[in-house]
Amino acid sequence: MFSIGFACETDSEVIFDWFSKEKEEWERKGIYTGELYKHKERVLWEFDGTEDQWQESIIPYLASSLCDYMIEEKELYWVKEHIERTFFYREEAPAITEIAHSLLEGEREEVPETNLLQQRKHFVYHELTEEIKNNDVIQWDPMLTFRLGNYHHLLMKAASAAIDEYKWEQEYQTMIEACRHYLKYTASLCSVLHVLLKEKPVFLDKHLKPVDQWTRLHHLEPTLVFEKSLPFEYMAVSPAVSLAPKELHIYADGEEGTVQTFEMIFQEKLITHPRSEWPLKDKNL
Repeated sequence: MFSIGFACETDSEVIFDWFSKEKEEWERKGIYTGELYKHKERVLWEFDGTEDQWQESIIPYLASSLCDYMIEEKELYWVKEHIERTFFYREEAPAITEIAHSLLEGEREEVPETNLLQQRKHFVYHELTEEIKNNDVIQWDPMLTFRLGNYHHLLMKAASAAIDEYKWEQEYQTMIEACRHYLKYTASLCSVLHVLLKEKPVFLDKHLKPVDQWTRLHHLEPTLVFEKSLPFEYMAVSPAVSLAPKELHIYADGEEGTVQTFEMIFQEKLITHPRSEWPLKDKNL
């Protein structure tokens, strides 16, 4: 007999219903899983097969089922709790939780924590398997606290990373709006500007003459600097906005993020081209 004890009967009912649906699926496939019961705050599983069958078939099934329950039904609830109670982002919690969900699903590969978060399912499954193997009776809350403490620490990392992403996105949108406002109300310093996106971007005026680094730096508007972590010679967006061209031509292959930023700022003033259409011969294209 295997059992899990919960702090309240509501929790035991939820797990009982979860196990019941899973059990039906297994039995439809012709796999005998034993009998499932619920008594107040406790869910009980009775299996009269051999010990080898219990160890090799039922324990992996139970661990997998509980793992799915935690990740599908409880994980975002726990993350939202961390965001609200640990980091005190109450009003923003729903939006930040959505970002955390995308991190946990591996949808933001540029975020360093993504790979680690993707490994959590293997960790949770392993820990649950060991817990069930070594204990016929499990207390749910202590198991979450002690056996799965590292998992909750990982969810805390997801919450923290999501907050950083949320703050960055808010700053990004604010900067986009500031750049649009600048273009709308500032006199243009050049009618046409051509920008070749590469490690060190190249700028040409309407006569296809280079707009050198010192000219760009002289006209740079400090409040519009997007690329704060880059040396000036590597900046593309901020110098282009500061020159406020009436028409901007961007030449790029694959720099989707930067091109998208230009599109959001310049809108109908922007014309994009592949690098092959750069008007000057450049052996380093």
